[in-house]
Amino acid sequence: MSIKFYYAPYSTSLVTEAVLAELEYGRDEPLAKRVQLNIQAGETRTPDYISKVNPNGRVPAIEHEGVSVWESAAITMYLGETFGVAKDGDDKPSLYPAPGPQRGEAMKWIVWTNVCLTDAGGRLSAAMPHGTPGGVEQGSQDEVAQSEKTKAAIEQATKDLARWLGILDRGLDGRDYLLGQNYCLADTHVHSFVGWLDMMKVDMSPYANIKAWLEKVGARPALKLKGI
Repeated sequence: MSIKFYYAPYSTSLVTEAVLAELEYGRDEPLAKRVQLNIQAGETRTPDYISKVNPNGRVPAIEHEGVSVWESAAITMYLGETFGVAKDGDDKPSLYPAPGPQRGEAMKWIVWTNVCLTDAGGRLSAAMPHGTPGGVEQGSQDEVAQSEKTKAAIEQATKDLARWLGILDRGLDGRDYLLGQNYCLADTHVHSFVGWLDMMKVDMSPYANIKAWLEKVGARPALKLKGI
């Protein structure tokens, strides 16, 4: 086992945990050693963590063969490219596309989620009162002043999310998964963020394609086994 995975509960680390669950499913040994950190206690901002793992003082992060990788999108793509592409003779289907147009499509959805969907979702999360499911944890770098937790901020974030969810819903039209009829780790990456929005009670009723896709991805054995 050469991967070390730094995470904190109730954070975007869940994205990487879900991706690892898919990659580890059916293996005798886990791919990664888990290292749990406490955000409220400042464990993601210690000099050692910042200098050696993630200078941003955030999770998730991984270390593999002496190199640290941070940002959930980069981690998903790295893990997919390194461990998810089926090799000749493998008896399991590929979990990530080989180099080519389909990999580009997977990367597109992964990065789009972090740039667009997560920005609006993060603003909604930060504007909610402490203790709200899906809300920003106290002590997080994403925490905002009480004066910014306004009805207007919630309404704007919700409006922006409707735009992004509309794009995702149309992207899934006529497809079982993001790349077509076959699942890949991009589905799990995006699914984790959309599940977070669902936890915050974002209305999913206008998005029939997303709702059907959420059920398919959420029913995968690897996620059910881990309770994700």
